[in-house]
Amino acid sequence: MNPNPGAALPLENLIQAIQSQLDKAQTAMAVKAHNLNLPLTFAIKDIALDLRAQVEFTAGEIRVRPAGAADVQASLFHLVFAAITRPMIEENAVAFSDGPHDTSLDELGDGLSDEDRRKLEWVGVRTVAKLKENMAQGGDQAIGRVTNLPVDRLRKALARASAPLIDHVVPVPGSEGDPPLLRVRGRNLMQDDMPSVTLGSETIAVVKASPDELLLAPAPHQWAGELSVEPAPLVSTAMAFDLRRFAPATHASGTLNGAEGRA
Repeated sequence: MNPNPGAALPLENLIQAIQSQLDKAQTAMAVKAHNLNLPLTFAIKDIALDLRAQVEFTAGEIRVRPAGAADVQASLFHLVFAAITRPMIEENAVAFSDGPHDTSLDELGDGLSDEDRRKLEWVGVRTVAKLKENMAQGGDQAIGRVTNLPVDRLRKALARASAPLIDHVVPVPGSEGDPPLLRVRGRNLMQDDMPSVTLGSETIAVVKASPDELLLAPAPHQWAGELSVEPAPLVSTAMAFDLRRFAPATHASGTLNGAEGRA
């Protein structure tokens, strides 16, 4: 490793780079054993590495810089890499996402700084769902205490990340004589129960629902207007749309639900 005064790497990047190269060496040995049909070969079980480096702590992150020959103040890292199997990795690895619809803490936006999110990750809160779970179980005070983050800031950031939002509304062609449908995509469109979906003052039937997508069965006159989705009481989002050209042919013209000309 060549000393470079300007190169300081996060400690985890250094460890991952070494692991990656050890994985390549192991793969090469596996290819050799396979192609040569060797009845016996050799592998490295453990590797010990001593590294002289300068240690920096910046923005909650440990960084290391390889030491030069004349750098007598450098620290000594003693790293030992031991072989582990896939089940051992899966058993001990941290799950970064609890479900297919979960999102990272980055979705909290400007409500929390990078340093705030790093503090949450240090206590095992890596996803919005995990933060919501802890807050719902009364753990907000404990999280605020161990991270030194104001509880009100956490609640406001979580409220913003949990707010429903419609990204777009698109038509879904019918098949085998079935009428066409509407697909609504966004986030937080569903919570515990089926959301309430309305167009103006009329309800639209919900065929299928998930947090990021709704499938609707609109009536022939419900292909334009302001669509409102309410995943929970007093929590809603809305978007105006006009897809009358995709409505069933016999109802594709004229004023639909009083929404003539609305975008």
